Amino acid sequence: MEKDPIEEKSREQKNFDKWRKSLMYITGLGLSIEDKKKIETELEKDFEDYQCKRCEKWRDMLMRNSPIVTFMLKSLEEAGCKIDKRHLQCKPCDESRSGGFSPDHGILLCQNRFKVDWNNCLHHACSEIRAASLSGDCRWTRELRRGFFNFTKQHQVCTKRRAILSVKQNDACSAPGVAERAVAEVFESCFNDTQPFDEIY
Repeated sequence: MEKDPIEEKSREQKNFDKWRKSLMYITGLGLSIEDKKKIETELEKDFEDYQCKRCEKWRDMLMRNSPIVTFMLKSLEEAGCKIDKRHLQCKPCDESRSGGFSPDHGILLCQNRFKVDWNNCLHHACSEIRAASLSGDCRWTRELRRGFFNFTKQHQVCTKRRAILSVKQNDACSAPGVAERAVAEVFESCFNDTQPFDEIY
């Protein structure tokens, strides 16, 4: 099926206008104060839309693939409270809120509260510690299959080991000893942060 030339030209014009406005905003050339404010508003709206789409993508992925989330959703359904993605709304939040619930709108997921610098080894280490600890990757059955088993604190040992392996893959943290130091520095606070879960399964 051939593309409509008028529609294609209109799309190209919109892309060109967007590029031109971005260039004017960056350089400040040919831009009045009013135009600058208008472009800033448009950029904020575009970024808000991007955050919403990213939040919805992650929500849908977790509802399909996360064993803990699917188990929780199934249990709620069996208790007579079926939850689907319409009940999980992605919205921007102010600094005082990290999420919430309303009987009228459902569960609020704050689309703009995910702020992380992946070039910061401490940020990356904290993310990997929580991932290894809360995802089930360090369950004792998995560790046993890998040939690792201790009678005490195996979960912590596994979490540190798996986090270090992941952080080392980051070019910004690949120098000898950097990943190990980053994981050690944030381990206690990040390992103990089990939100949104009350305990580790």
